[in-house]
Amino acid sequence: MALRIIAGKLRSRTLDCPSRGVRPTTDRVKESVFATLGPDLLDAEILDLFSGSGNLGIEALSRGAAHATFIEKNHICAKVIKQNIQKLDLQDQADVIIRDALDYSRTTSARFDIIFVDPPYNKGLASQTARLVYNLLNEEGMAVIEHSPAETIDVPGMEPWKVRCYGETVITYYLKEES
Repeated sequence: MALRIIAGKLRSRTLDCPSRGVRPTTDRVKESVFATLGPDLLDAEILDLFSGSGNLGIEALSRGAAHATFIEKNHICAKVIKQNIQKLDLQDQADVIIRDALDYSRTTSARFDIIFVDPPYNKGLASQTARLVYNLLNEEGMAVIEHSPAETIDVPGMEPWKVRCYGETVITYYLKEES
């Protein structure tokens, strides 16, 4: 299965996708997410958790993000992400870390401007990860969480900035407020 980059300097280039174990973000959803992010992407530090093929982080790089860190525990998926990065000559702008997303989120001291969270649906991972990544955001950063309509994202003390539903996919956005 091949995916395409929909905009930016790499527009229309294709990405390889692992043949099993991933649910890539559709073009329709991706277009909406990136329209919402707009100029916030320029020079942004991106974290792509549960990366799968690297689809979201690579789209962000194509649209002007400075750097993307991809976290994927599946070795086959991580290999595909590395191949996509090399094929698109993005090695200087990307790191791929083979690690569990929750573990990484609990232990890293890194901070990011935009964090994409796209875990397997209906396993409780969206809410668990949302609670962790909020603390990884730079001031005025944004977490973009993709999940099933059957899942409710619950982050105590925080309200989502925006929630959009696209059939079997919901995107919930959280903004980190200035302290």
